[in-house]
Amino acid sequence: MVVITITPLQIVVVLFALFALSRVIFRLKESNITKKEAFFWSLVWIALIIVVFLPGVAGFIAGILGIGRAIDVVVYAAIIVLFYLIFRIYVRLEKIDHEITTIVRKIAIRKRK
Repeated sequence: MVVITITPLQIVVVLFALFALSRVIFRLKESNITKKEAFFWSLVWIALIIVVFLPGVAGFIAGILGIGRAIDVVVYAAIIVLFYLIFRIYVRLEKIDHEITTIVRKIAIRKRK
């Protein structure tokens, strides 16, 4: 018989991941995010739940990638995701900046006439 021990930290992380997953579904239903974004975030939160309950998965991935410890894989993955998200925010901010500039120019031209 296998006895599974669940720590308070695991409970908190899983509850947070489930809450975040529910927010993804809610945002998708409200059309606040695209299906692609919902898929990405769903993968992130489901992967977190899997790693919490099956920490050997992170160790397996670490072994494949030649990384010494499983926690290092988790940290590296988190850093990569954060850099990706920062890039997306930067691109979106640049687009908004360009749109604001265009609108301000149009308003200035209308007022000049």
